[in-house]
Amino acid sequence: MSKDKNTIETIHVVSQTHWDREWYQDFQGFRARLVYMIDELIDHMEKDLEYKHFMMDGQTIVLDDYLEIRPENRERLQKLIQDGRIDIGPWYVMPDEFLVSGESLIRNLQKGMSQSRAWGVEPMLSGFIVDIFGHNSQMPQILQGFGIDNAVLFRGFHGDADPAEIWWEAADGSRVLGLKLDEDRSYSDFYFAFRWPFFDRDDAYEEHKEELIERAVAHMAYKNERATTSVGIGMDGVDHVEIEPQLPLLIKLLNETDRLNVKFIHSSLEKYLEELRSKLGELRVYKGEQKALAYNGVNNWVPENTLSSRIHLKQQNYICETLLEKWAEPLGVIASLEGRTYPAGFLNKAWEHLLQNHPHDSICGCSIDQVHRDMIYRFDQSRLISEQMIKEQTSYIVDHLNEADLNGNQAFTVFNSSSFGIEGVIEAELLLPAGSDAAVALKGMGGTSFRLYDHEHNEVSYQVLSIRSNSANKFRPYRELPRMDVVDRYRIAFNASIPALGYSTFTLEKYTIEHPAPLAYSAPKLRGTVRHMGSMQTDENTWNNGRIILQVGTNGTIDVTDIQSGHTYTGLLLFEDEGDIGDGWSHIPPVGNTRVRSTGLQAVVSTVADGAFQSTICVQLTLKLPKGIEPSEIGRSREYVDVPVTTYMDLKKDDPVVYCRTSITNTARDHRLRLLFPTGLEADHYFTSTPFDFVKRDVHAPDQSNYLRKPFEVVPHNGIVALDDGKKGVAVYSKGLYEVSVRDNAQRTIALTLYRSTHKEVLSDGSDGGQLLGQLDFEYAIRLFGTQEDSRAGLWREHQLYSAGIQTVNRKQGKLYKETPHRRDANLALRKSYLNLQSDELILSAYKQADNRDGYDIRVFNIEDMDGVGVLHFDRPLSSALLVNLDDKPQGELAVEGNTVKVNVKPKQIVTLKVKFA
Repeated sequence: MSKDKNTIETIHVVSQTHWDREWYQDFQGFRARLVYMIDELIDHMEKDLEYKHFMMDGQTIVLDDYLEIRPENRERLQKLIQDGRIDIGPWYVMPDEFLVSGESLIRNLQKGMSQSRAWGVEPMLSGFIVDIFGHNSQMPQILQGFGIDNAVLFRGFHGDADPAEIWWEAADGSRVLGLKLDEDRSYSDFYFAFRWPFFDRDDAYEEHKEELIERAVAHMAYKNERATTSVGIGMDGVDHVEIEPQLPLLIKLLNETDRLNVKFIHSSLEKYLEELRSKLGELRVYKGEQKALAYNGVNNWVPENTLSSRIHLKQQNYICETLLEKWAEPLGVIASLEGRTYPAGFLNKAWEHLLQNHPHDSICGCSIDQVHRDMIYRFDQSRLISEQMIKEQTSYIVDHLNEADLNGNQAFTVFNSSSFGIEGVIEAELLLPAGSDAAVALKGMGGTSFRLYDHEHNEVSYQVLSIRSNSANKFRPYRELPRMDVVDRYRIAFNASIPALGYSTFTLEKYTIEHPAPLAYSAPKLRGTVRHMGSMQTDENTWNNGRIILQVGTNGTIDVTDIQSGHTYTGLLLFEDEGDIGDGWSHIPPVGNTRVRSTGLQAVVSTVADGAFQSTICVQLTLKLPKGIEPSEIGRSREYVDVPVTTYMDLKKDDPVVYCRTSITNTARDHRLRLLFPTGLEADHYFTSTPFDFVKRDVHAPDQSNYLRKPFEVVPHNGIVALDDGKKGVAVYSKGLYEVSVRDNAQRTIALTLYRSTHKEVLSDGSDGGQLLGQLDFEYAIRLFGTQEDSRAGLWREHQLYSAGIQTVNRKQGKLYKETPHRRDANLALRKSYLNLQSDELILSAYKQADNRDGYDIRVFNIEDMDGVGVLHFDRPLSSALLVNLDDKPQGELAVEGNTVKVNVKPKQIVTLKVKFA
C-alpha cells in the first residue's frame, strides 16, 4: 500500500465508557457511579444536540442496573436510544471467551440482542470485545451467526504497529472485519491523547490549544502508521469514565487548525463502519485463536493465569453450565413432549444469574474479594433453579410410568442426556426403607435381599459400592405439608443400556427377612439372598478391569497399561507445587522458587470398593509445602505445613477411563499446585478443547526472549487435552479446570493446574479470599486411546458424558405422592429415547424450546477437519425442519422423512435446526 492511501483524512470520534460491572470496586459502588454517569449523559444529550452519540460499551446489563435505581428515567433514556443517539447491545455482558462454554457465549448475545429489541431498536451490530483476555477460534463464526460482520479487538495480537483493519477467520473459515485497536491506548486512544492530559486544568482546551494541537499531530502520526484506509476511529472513553461535556468544543478546536489534514466528527461505531467498508483494500488475514504474546504495548497483554485464579468460581460455573445445557433444557423438552409446560421463565432466570458472573473481570477471578463473594450467590441461584427443574422434570416422567409395567414394585429410572446411548457400567443410588434390606439388617449374611430387573424383566447383576444408613428423604405432597422418610441410601454399580436422550427404568423385587417367633430358638430366614462376588484386584497394588491395568506405586503415582496396545504409561498423578507472588491475572514465581514434588513420598493405598463391576482405590499423601512467601518475596517460607491429599480412582469393567477425584486440604499460601502426567509419547503437537473447537498446539515454544513480557507457559482448555504419537495417545478429561500445558521435555508431560493461592488484589491491600484455604475438590480422568479407534469427536462425546453423568430418580412402593400440579395419564413406557444423533463427526450442543415457543432448537457442531453428516432420529414424526442462524433467522429448509432429518455440516461449523413435530 502507498503512504498516501494510508493517510487518515477522517476520524470518527466514538464516545463510550468501558463499564466493568464489578472489579476493583464492588458492584454497588460501581453502580452508584453508573447511575450518576447516565444521569449526566441523559441531561446533557437533551440539552446539547451537538453531543451527538454515545455507546454503552456493547452490553445491555448496564441499562438494567441503571433502571433499578432510576425507573423514572426510562422514557427519557428510551427516546435517546430510539433517536439513534445512544447505541446499545449486542452483548448482555462482556464475557471472557475461554472460561465459559460456547453455549454461554451464544446465550449472552441472544439475551443482549433481545433486550435491545425490547427498547424498540436493533442492537449495535458490532462484535465489541475490546477488553477480553484473548479471543477463541470460533468467535467470528458466532458473530456471523448473529449477522455481525465485524469485531472490535485489542488483546491477543502481536502489538508492533499491527494494521488497524484486518480479516479475522474462525476455525470454519467464517470471516469478520477486525477493527484492531492500537497496542498502547486501545479502546481509549482519543481519551488519552486529548482528554487525559487536561483533566485537572480549568478551561483546558482553549487555554492550551497549542499543546492540544501538538498532541494531535503526534497522535495522528501514530495512527497513520497503523492505518490501511483514509478513515479512522477515535475512542473517546476509558474504564468507568463519565462523558466530556466539552467534547463538541474539543472537536471544533481540532478541526480549526491547519496543521492537521484530518477532519474529526462525533460519530458512532456503525457510521464509522459504513464509511470504512467502502474504502477497504487488501487486508492481512488472521486465523483462529488470537492469544499471541504481546511484543510491546502498555496494556497489550493477555493475562494467562486467570485460567486458574480462584478455581472454585470456574468449577461452580462449569456445574451451572452443565446443569442448564445438558440437563434442565433437554429434560424440559422431553417433559414438554409428554404434556408438561416447558419452564422457559425458570430457565431464563437461571441463565440470567449465570451470565451475570461471566464478565471478564468476574469469572477470571481477578477482582476484589467482595466481587467474588457476590458471585457465589449468583452461582447458587442458577444452580438451585436448574436442580429444581431437573427434579420436577425427571419426577414428571417417573410419576407417570405405566403402573402395570411396574407390577407394584419399587423402581428407579436412569436418565441419559447424551445424544447417544450409554452401554457400560454406571452408578445409581437406591433409596430403601431404613433397615429393610439384609445388607443393613443382617450384616453377617454378606449380601442383599433384593433382585434388580430391567424394563423387559431381565435380571441385572449389580455390585453394592456403599451404604449410608438412616438418611432423611424429604418430600412435599401437593396441597400438603412436607414429610420425611428415613431411608438407607445404596450406591450400586451395574452394567446398563440407557438410550440416547432418554431413560430406562429398573425395578426391585425385595425378599422378606423372616425373624423367629417369640421365644423360638432359630435363625432369621432370608428368602433369596443376593451375594455379589468378583474382584478386579490382581495383587496388593494392581487392578485389571479387562481394558486397562492400573498399578499404584509406593509414592502414589500410577502406571496404567493399555491392554489393547500393550503400552504402559508410567509415573502418572505426580503432584508439583511452586511459589506464586502473582495476583488474579498472573502466576509470578519468586526468584527462590522452591519446587516440591510428591516423588519421594510414602503413600497409603487402600481399596474402598472392589467387585466385578467397579473398583475404587484410595491414595493418601501428605505434601509438606512452604507455609507461604518470605516478606521480601524473594523466596518461599522456610517453615513448612502439611497439606493432606486424598485421591480416589474408579475403574469400571471394560472401560478405558480412569476416573479420579482429588481432595486437598490447603493450608499453604502463595503457591500453585499442578498435577503431572508424563506421557512418554513422541509428539510435536497436542490438542485442547475450547468453545466449539479442538485447537492444535505446538509443543515447542518459539523464542520470545526479546518480548516485553515473559513467554506464555500455559494454554486454555475447557475439559480435554489430548496427546498422541500417531498410533496411541493419552487424553486428560477434567471438570471446571482450564489451565494446562504440555512440556517440551523428553516425557512430554501434561501439566494440569489444580489451583493457585494468591493474596494480592487490584487496588487493595489484598485478602485471603484468593488463597483458597480449606478443602478443595477436583475431578478429572485419564483416557488411553488409539488413533485408529478413537476420533476427536469420540473423545469429545465421551467427555460430554463424563461431565454430565446420569440422573437417577427413585419411585418407592405404595401410594405415590406427586409434588407439583402437573398431571397426565400414567402410561409412559419404562424405557424411551427422544433424540438420537447418528454421526461420526457431530456433537450435540443444545436441545431446547425455541425462544418464540414455535418449535424446538437443536444445535450441533462438527469438531472434525472433514465434512460431517448427522441423522437425527426423534421419538415422533416431524412436520418441518429449518436451518436457522443464531439469531433465529431462517437459512433454509431440510427434508424430513418421518421421524428423521439429515444434516450436512462443514468442518468446524456450528449449525442450528428448528424442528416442529406433526
